[in-house]
Amino acid sequence: MICQLLGVPYQDHDRFQGWSRRLISSATTKEEALQATQELGAYLTELVDAKDREPADDLISRLVVQQLRAGTLTRQEIVGMARLLLVAGHETTANMIGLGTAALLQNPDQLALLRTDPNPALVKSSVEELLRYLTITQSGRRRVATEDVTVAGQLIRAGEGVIIVAGDAANRDPDAFADPDALDLARSARQHVAFGYGIHQCLGQPLAPEWSCRSSTGPFTAGSRP
Repeated sequence: MICQLLGVPYQDHDRFQGWSRRLISSATTKEEALQATQELGAYLTELVDAKDREPADDLISRLVVQQLRAGTLTRQEIVGMARLLLVAGHETTANMIGLGTAALLQNPDQLALLRTDPNPALVKSSVEELLRYLTITQSGRRRVATEDVTVAGQLIRAGEGVIIVAGDAANRDPDAFADPDALDLARSARQHVAFGYGIHQCLGQPLAPEWSCRSSTGPFTAGSRP
């Protein structure tokens, strides 16, 4: 799906999956990560040039036609966007499918519930609950305290750096979710923060409904909305 949405030839998926794995792996050295970034960047630059010569019905072509040619974005900026969407869009989705399947197998009562009554409302709540229950990215949010603050009895002084566990604490907050460590597909978990919050929400989040609209109604057009 991410290949079709961006306009990346699917026959090249082995190449970009290899680059992607190296970029997100904690075992990757600095030199290996730099090489993967450069190789993926060169590949995407060639792809942007190809879309400039012959646009198609995909996201990179839209950026080229509407932004690059108008001078709003540079070629390198589009390459950077495409790299982020290709890596983040593929790895997070693929891992979510795998971990979601594992979570259902580890909770057979919830799997049985979904199999017995797969109505649209339950399927929707199941997706939200799995997003709450699981954490795909583990790199954490790096922040610097702007003033002294005490969290759970620990003083963090202004200017000190902190790394916040991504999603886990908020999505498992008992004040927000009853019995938060339990997988409950029937619960209303829409207020989870799996995609971030406020201006720091995942930029790929709106692409899922747009792709769904595109797939069911035909190609999107410039300015269309799901």
